[in-house]
Amino acid sequence: MRNVALILATLFLVAATMQKTNRLPKDLKEISGWVFANDSTLIAHNDGGNDPKIFVLNLNGSIRHKISVTNAENTDWEDIALDEKSIYIGDFGNNNNTRTDLKILKVSLKKVLDNQDVEAKFIEFSYPEQKEFPPKLAEKQFDCEAMSFYNDSLYLFTKCRSEPFDGKCYVYTLPTKPGTYKAQKKYYMVIGKRDWFRDAATGADIQNGKLILLTYNRIIIHSFENGRAKYESHQTMLPITQKEAIAIHPNGKIYVADERQKIVGGGNMYIIKPAPSAKGHRK
Repeated sequence: MRNVALILATLFLVAATMQKTNRLPKDLKEISGWVFANDSTLIAHNDGGNDPKIFVLNLNGSIRHKISVTNAENTDWEDIALDEKSIYIGDFGNNNNTRTDLKILKVSLKKVLDNQDVEAKFIEFSYPEQKEFPPKLAEKQFDCEAMSFYNDSLYLFTKCRSEPFDGKCYVYTLPTKPGTYKAQKKYYMVIGKRDWFRDAATGADIQNGKLILLTYNRIIIHSFENGRAKYESHQTMLPITQKEAIAIHPNGKIYVADERQKIVGGGNMYIIKPAPSAKGHRK
């Protein structure tokens, strides 16, 4: 109840840094990830339990076309990334830290843009540190909703589920070649120590030497060099809604989308222009 009360208390607050633009189509009511394919095209997907479909969007969020991944299910798709030839979809949502079938789907970028259904190849993985399913409450660090491509590798940023909540976001890497792997842990960041709906990563993008992490209430900007993140600034986005999709446009503007929920609202896209002077402590 405390979490619900905190969310409801923010419903009528608006952050000056966030410009709400368009209402997203109902087909994307559970949008969980998107990424720019070029300066005029977004590629998106819905959260787990929905059809295994990929949506190609215009910049206003309208659907240009949608295609099916013919050999996969959407168990818990959480984020999307791409390189020059391929799209990667992270089927690694793991709220209860019990899954043993974590995977990333790899599909053809060209076929998706050409409006052709696709078959996926799979990057299957596990976290070598996880020995129990589920682990002890204090060790529930094996959920993930944030991924991006960087220097020939996929970078995963975990979502903290520990009790008590410690706000740690672990950074793992995986190769882009289909196969079965143990994810390689690099380091961790502490996003904040309040609770999972304010201080847990729900999306990520890496572009032009910047890593931007998304939470339900803010974007957090880091410099990113040689795979290492260094905190620079943050910008608050209120009200708190289920924001899970983030993508950096080639012009530097940040596109965010939230899922549509009856209680907290959402179902919108937002465009954010980073404020260079927004320095300070994590909040």
